[in-house]
Amino acid sequence: MAALLATKIASSRTRVVLETDSCTTMEALTTWRQRQEDTGYIMQENAALIQATIANLRKRTAHTLFRWVKGHDGHHRNEEADKLAGIGATKATGDQLPEAIPDRYRVTGARLQAMTQKLAYRAIRNRKDRLVSPRPRATANLDRITSGAKDAFGIQLRDETIWTSFRKKHVSRQISQFLWMAVHDGYMIGSHWLRTNMPTDLQARAACKICGECETMTHIIFECGAIGREVIWGLLRDTWAHTKAKWHEPIWGTTFGAACAVFVTSEGARRTATESLWCILSTEALHLIWKLRCERVIQRDGEQFTVAEVVNRYYTTINARLNLDRRTAAIARGKKALNPPEIERIWLPIIEKGHELPPRWVLDSGVLVGIKRGK
Repeated sequence: MAALLATKIASSRTRVVLETDSCTTMEALTTWRQRQEDTGYIMQENAALIQATIANLRKRTAHTLFRWVKGHDGHHRNEEADKLAGIGATKATGDQLPEAIPDRYRVTGARLQAMTQKLAYRAIRNRKDRLVSPRPRATANLDRITSGAKDAFGIQLRDETIWTSFRKKHVSRQISQFLWMAVHDGYMIGSHWLRTNMPTDLQARAACKICGECETMTHIIFECGAIGREVIWGLLRDTWAHTKAKWHEPIWGTTFGAACAVFVTSEGARRTATESLWCILSTEALHLIWKLRCERVIQRDGEQFTVAEVVNRYYTTINARLNLDRRTAAIARGKKALNPPEIERIWLPIIEKGHELPPRWVLDSGVLVGIKRGK
């Protein structure tokens, strides 16, 4: 946006040199321009802004040059630009900025030679998505995650960031599907049973048999009085105490938004291993509460679990996840693959007698490990 505004302010006959610490901005407007236009900007984020900037550069009769400067290196103009960006980021609503493109400079569509099946599918998907109205309940759940994460971790999340976080490498595939469905309110619980076409006996399933309230995901995960929910959150707190990191009470922002968690040292540095462990433990505990609820309602016909059963299920779940990460490190490849040093940094604070483990315990299947238990 700064590049667009700068070229709009300057006369079209004036030679302009734009200084920036953003290689992405420079590449998007120069090196990547032809490829983006050939593919119709289908895979490009901020496509409208980039198209408007390129169109404005084409309108100019004088040269526009880009000069890269190192960010956060004492460059006066760059530091002042960062301050302005910080002020803009704190605004409650964004400014209406010029993105209109004159028809003469508008490039539409994609070249057939550059089109692939992936690009075609994404283009169709984007067009269909624009015709779909947001689900009110999904919007409300996203607001709960956003506000909870801001209160707990001091971060402002976008909806896109939340959806993307469900696919991070420390979130298992099964839990990722659960998070997506839960935020979309896609499970058949609560008021879904109260539809007018539902028979009376099925409408009775809307209420929690323990509390008598109409079930919602909030009620199941954070409020229900059935044995299991409170026990699991208590066990998670005991486990987390071994890390010596700050504990965050279970709410939408800290559990459903666990993959976005931020933990910092006293000097302000990110504690990435602690963030990964919070993501793993919190999402595993969250999913376990849901599974126990489904087993109680469907398989056990309302019969509650004992505290001992819940405790055993919790430790079995966390230990199984630890062993899964160890096995994955031995065979997995690619961007989402875990490496042994990373697993060791993440899990070591909560492993029983972790200081006595041999050097290659992550990859050695003969070494049995388990997490510490509370009193």
